[in-house]
Parts: sequence; structure tokens; C-alpha cells
Amino acid sequence: MSTLQPPVTQTERILAEIWCDVLELDEVGVLDNFFEVGGYSMLMQLVREQIAQRIGIRPKLPELFIYSTIRSCAAFLDGSTQEHEPDPLTQERAGESDSADPGAGGRDTDIAVIGLACRFPDAVDADQFWGNLVSGVDSVSRFPKKSFPSPGGITREYVPAGGLLQAPEWFDAGYFGYTPREALLTDPQHRVLLECSLEAIEGAGYDPDRFPGLIGIYAGSSLSTYTETLRARQQEDASITSWDILTGTTSDYLASRVAYKLGLRGPTANVQAACATSLYAVHFAARALLSGECDLALAGGTSVRLPAALDNYRVGGITSPTGTCRPFDAAADGVIGGQGCGIIVLKRLSEAIADGDHIHAVLRGSAVNNDGRDRAGFTAPGVRGQVEVIRAAQRAADVTPSSITYLEAHGTGTRVGDPIEVAGLNHAFADGEPREQPCLLGSVKGNIGHTDAAAGIAGFIKTVLAVERGIIPPSLHYSEPNPDIDFAAGPFTVVTEPTPWEPAGLPRRAGVTSRGLGGGNAHVVLEQPPSPLPREHSAQDQVLVLSAHTPAALDELTARIAGRLTDHPELDLRDVAWTLQVGRRLHGHRRYAVVRDRQDALRVLSGDAPERLVTGDHARDGRAVALLVPETDAAQAVQHWTALGLKPDLTLTPDSSDAQIRAALDTPGRLFLEIGDSQLSARLREHPQWTPDHIAITVTDPLAALGELWLAGLPINWAAAHAEQPRRVPLPSYPFQRQRYLLEAGPTAQPTAPTADAEPDTELDTKLDTEQTVSKLFTQMLGLSDVDPQDNFFDLGGDSLVATELVGQLEQLLPVQLEVRSMYLAPSVRELTALLEEQMRDDPAVRRG
Repeated sequence: MSTLQPPVTQTERILAEIWCDVLELDEVGVLDNFFEVGGYSMLMQLVREQIAQRIGIRPKLPELFIYSTIRSCAAFLDGSTQEHEPDPLTQERAGESDSADPGAGGRDTDIAVIGLACRFPDAVDADQFWGNLVSGVDSVSRFPKKSFPSPGGITREYVPAGGLLQAPEWFDAGYFGYTPREALLTDPQHRVLLECSLEAIEGAGYDPDRFPGLIGIYAGSSLSTYTETLRARQQEDASITSWDILTGTTSDYLASRVAYKLGLRGPTANVQAACATSLYAVHFAARALLSGECDLALAGGTSVRLPAALDNYRVGGITSPTGTCRPFDAAADGVIGGQGCGIIVLKRLSEAIADGDHIHAVLRGSAVNNDGRDRAGFTAPGVRGQVEVIRAAQRAADVTPSSITYLEAHGTGTRVGDPIEVAGLNHAFADGEPREQPCLLGSVKGNIGHTDAAAGIAGFIKTVLAVERGIIPPSLHYSEPNPDIDFAAGPFTVVTEPTPWEPAGLPRRAGVTSRGLGGGNAHVVLEQPPSPLPREHSAQDQVLVLSAHTPAALDELTARIAGRLTDHPELDLRDVAWTLQVGRRLHGHRRYAVVRDRQDALRVLSGDAPERLVTGDHARDGRAVALLVPETDAAQAVQHWTALGLKPDLTLTPDSSDAQIRAALDTPGRLFLEIGDSQLSARLREHPQWTPDHIAITVTDPLAALGELWLAGLPINWAAAHAEQPRRVPLPSYPFQRQRYLLEAGPTAQPTAPTADAEPDTELDTKLDTEQTVSKLFTQMLGLSDVDPQDNFFDLGGDSLVATELVGQLEQLLPVQLEVRSMYLAPSVRELTALLEEQMRDDPAVRRG
């Protein structure tokens, strides 16, 4: 028995006939959803044409998506239904916080954006991304046309296109302690996010290892295509385990990988909300800060698919056949896929101001929700949910819609999606308040394509930079409005050229919208940052400190800092020094310079005074410190240098005995800091127990002494070295020394190490001696071409899991029985060989099978 409800009214009967004709069905029910019985957007346009011919009314496409059943559509056409939208803003009005001074009346719920990093097509960092946006650069790559069969047997063509990253498979494995094998088995989109996360947090001026509070991370990624590659390789290489693939590619381990490698101890959560993923992450990160769960929060998303496959066009799909994304334009014919990664650093605004952070923008409010069933279909966008999420974010921000003068839309460039979105925006911004200027409208997807899980953060970063710098970039490929968008019903005007942004009587304030396939909606309200308080110029000398993982990176970092000082003469040297002192991770290769002013710093960093650019690689944690002081200055010297962070365990004076000197030198690597004319440093260097590992520093220039102490690896309380607290400023990111790590689904990939599940290489037992066997296993397990016999397994990137596999292999290849802790007792090839040979010599009865 049929459950279809038949049409009742004349309009319902006409609509049923139209549906059956367009959908090629024998019958439909009046409660059926058009998109659930075979309809899609192009067919809805045919429905609209027939409605116009037979009923004499030409509805807008968004209206047909809203009224997607015969009954609701007939009621709408007959005028017997009320507008399908939320009630106007009458009872729940946003606040009136519309002061022209963005620093006035900061609220406890305001969040500061203090750091950001990204990689998008044609852009390796945020500055390049911004430059491309303002210049109107189309960063989509297009390829030769392809043919496809269309209905009716006609062959048509489309332009394959996509926003592609530059070399996303290149990665600095050594910096993050990855072995080559681990890097190869980790999805490139995870690796890109890891690098961007470090760039973002250092860009904010913080070193996670020295940050006193909790740092959280909320991030999401697109579906991994690298998983398929690893599965294919697994068929040929049994050393690749399912566990490797699980932990290396699935989104469950995306955020936790960053937390592990950067030492973040706050909440760590993976976020998945389709295209709205990364803006959802921003919302959750802000909430975590407001609830006190963390003190800094990273938020973002990554979408890097390798091998990079372009979306194939199909009739009725959302992909553009012309290879161009045209948001809001009459010629809009679909979206273009894109790759990208973006992540931001958030902090409570009051604390950011107090700590002298550089504030890019203020996040005043955010909200997320879902359309539920109130839409055309599961993959179709709704209007009610969008309106409600925007109004909720505006209420959280305590602002009126009329105070918002830019809106970064989801803007996919689809013929129907854009009109539906703008219809919702019109409703959400209809607050009845007078508006002296339009709200400019744009979408970053015309520049870089739709970056999926990174789409929301792409629009967010674009808008943050716009509110900070006072320019709204153009929205590309817009010349004539989509006829189904009712721009006259709302305040929006598409921005088509770089536009100075100084709204009269208001701060720069913007909304950012992101919508996810499946009904997810997210919206945030951003505002320009508060102006920093004026302060007096400082003429004090400063000590600039730089460190890197390798000598090459140290040289490149030096050049980058010099370049920043050249390009930004407005930078205060004390702020640059402070940011380098407290806002960078500490590495073994170090360099410092004491400089007078910006010009002097440029001269020294550029190599014109090499004797003043002091470099060393002798940094060591936990050095013992002894102060060498005249008898009369001992107490004061200890107090002064203790305030600067030193913890001397000895104080020697000219009257110290030879036994005391000898006892001090008994400590390997001890550092002696000579203050005043104690004459002790010469006495120490002449002592027979003096070694090259000992360090003696004579304080002639206190700043140079701090540089030498830092060079030796001693922790410095840099705040005590400044008369007043400086400010953090954005400086160039770490210069990663990348190499290519990419497994391909074929025999050309680099071989990986054997595991306990694989057949052991029994030839090792007969052809190689013990040290050769251990060395070969080290290289295989770590994915290295060669290993020095003295190198530490764990310093080379090994961990407990790899150590367990290596021990298992050794037990199969040699007559030994080991525990994993043996690897910690004897972590080098040479030490492990000695342990193994001792066991085989002392217990020859130990045999396998």
C-alpha cells in the first residue's frame, strides 16, 4: 500500500506534475523532499522555469531550496505561508558596543589573536598570503581541458583546476626529532600543521617549554589520501604495520602529535565538522580559554592531499567546469578544490595586553550550530541555522549587525549555494538600525579554492589581517551579481578592489562565516586590536640572541632577522631583543650580539662586524656555576646574578685555597663567572685540572656576559635585564631545513625498516659481526643511510616503540635475551654491541629455538 500523500490543491497538482516530468518519476508525494527523490540544483532550475510558465510566478532559487516539498512550495506560491525565517531581532537584540575606540571597555570575554601561521597556494607564510590577497592574485592552478560524456550522448569539456601547495611533501624531520622512516609514514597534512603550529606559537612570541601556563590545541584535517598510498605500499613492504598507518595518517592523532612534539600540556582535541572544521576549532579554543581550561590555545585546520588529485567534473556536482571560482557572480558555476593549512594562537585579551603581546585582532564572540532537518537535504545548506548562528555570535560579541562593515562569507561560487547564503545573511543583518555605509562582502575561495577542513581558518586569517591592517582585499572574479541573489534586500556589496577600511565612528569590525557539508554552521565576530599605549624611546644597548637546530638554519635565521629590521624600521629594538630572548625555542647552535640601535644591529647581523657576532655550539643544560668575586663584593654579586637567573653553588674569592679551586674544577663543564678584578680566572686556567669543557667569563660588559652565559646554555631571567617590560613583536619564523619525504604507491619508494612481524634478515647472522648487525638494524629501524657507532639511538629519533622492535629483531638474529631498558643503558651502536657480546660471552647457553 502506498504511503505517498497525494496533492490536494491545484498548485500542488501542478507542482507534482512538474516534479514527475523533471525527475522522470511516475508519482511523488506532497511531503517528499525534492533532493531526496533524485533532485539536484540544476534540475531545480528546470523546475523553476516550468513554475514560471505554468503558474506565472518565478521564485528565486533559494526559495525553492527552502520550500523543498510540494506542500511547502505550494503554500509559499499561494501566499498562504509565513516567511520561513527566524523572527526579526526584536526581543534578543545585540548590544550597543559601537565605540570608535576598539580599546575602550574591553570585556572579560574578549579574546586576543596573538599569533598566526599558514601555508596556502602561492603563499608560504601569512605575509605572502596577505600580499597575494591585496594584489588580487588568483593562486589556482589550471590544467589542459578534459572531455566527459554528458546526458544525451554529447561530449563536453571541463578545465581541471585546484589551489595547490608548493612542495607540501618537504619537511624538516630532524628539527622535530623524526627519523626518516617516521617522516615517510606520517601524512604530509599532519607534518604541515606541525610546522605551522611552531611558526604560529613562536610568531606569538612564546616558547612552549618556558610558558608558565597550559597551552591547548584544537585542530582538524581532511580525509587522508596518504592512507591509500601506505596501504598499497604495505602489500609490498611488510614492515609497514597497520599501527603505523593508523597513528601516522588518521585525524585522531593530528592535534595530539602537535602537543607531543611541541610539549603542549593543555586540552588537545581533534575537531571534525567538514568544511566548517577549522572555524569550529576557533570557537572551541576560545571557549576553553574563557572557561580557564588553558592559558594559550592554538586553533586551525589542514587539508593536504597527496598525491594531489583534482576534482573531476560531473553534471549536477559542485565542481566548476571552467576552472574558476566566482563567488556571488552571475557566471558562477561551481567551486574549485584547494590545499592549505592555517593555525592561530589565542589568549585572553586582558592578559595579552598586560603581557605586552602583539595583538592582531580581537575575537569578540563566536557561535556554532547545525541546520538540523530544516533544509533541502543532508548535503544542502539551510537558512534558519545560518541566521541563528550569526545572531548568536553577534549577541556573544555584544555588537549590532549595523556596526559590522565587512563579512567574509563561505562563498563557494556555486549557482545556488551563494544565493542561499546571502539570503541568510540578509535576514541575520536585518536589525532595523540605520546604516551609514554598506557591509562589504568577500570570499577567499576565489583566490585559493575551497580548502575543505582549512577553509574556515583561511577566511579567518584573511579577515584578521584585514582588521589589523585596515585594507579589505578584493573578492576575485566578480563582475555581475548572481541574479538569484537579492542584494537589494540587505546591506551587502561585493568588494572588487583593495579598499581602505576606516569606518566613520566605528572600529573595524567583521564577521566570518563557515558552513560544513552536513549542516554545520560557524560564525565569529572580529574587531581591530586596541592601540598600544605610548612609551618613551629607549637608547639602551640590547643583546640579540639567536638559536637553531643546525648551523645552516642559524645563518638563515640571522639573515631573516636582518631582513625584518630592514623592511620594518618602525620596530623597537628592545622589543625585537625581548621577543628573541623569551619567545623562541632554545637550540644547541647559538649566536648573540650586543648592539646599540637598529642601524648597528643591521651592520652586525649582516656580517659587517663579524667579531661582534659571537657563535657557539657548547650549550649544555644543568651547568654548575661558580662566581669569582672580590671578597668585599661577594654578597652583592650573588644577589645580582641570582636575580638574573643564575644559581651558583660556589662563590670563590682571591683568598680561596687550592683545595677549593680543585674541588670546583672537579665538576665537569663548570662555568666560572668573574665579577670585578678577582684575578681568579687566570689562576683557574693555569690549574692542571682545567679542561676545555670548563668556561670562564669575565664581566666587562654585563650584556655581553649575559650573551656568553646564554651561549653556554644557562637559563637567563631576561625580564630582570630590562628596566621596563618590553613588548613582543612578530618576527620571521624558524627557517626549516626541509627534505622530501613521500612514499608513493609503487616500488620506487625508500625501503622501510623490518619489524617483528616481518621475516628477519637471516643473512645478517652469518655475514656480519655483532657491531655490523647492530649498526644495520639501527639504520633500518631509523630510516637512515648511515649511523655513527657513538650516536645515541634516541637522539637520532628513536623511541620506546622502535626500541622494542629493534630488541625483538636482535633476539631473532643473535643468541641473546634482552629487555627494552637495555636500549636506555646502552643507546649507541658501540655500547649496545659491547653489552650483547658480554651477554653472549658470559652465557653461551642462551639460544633461540
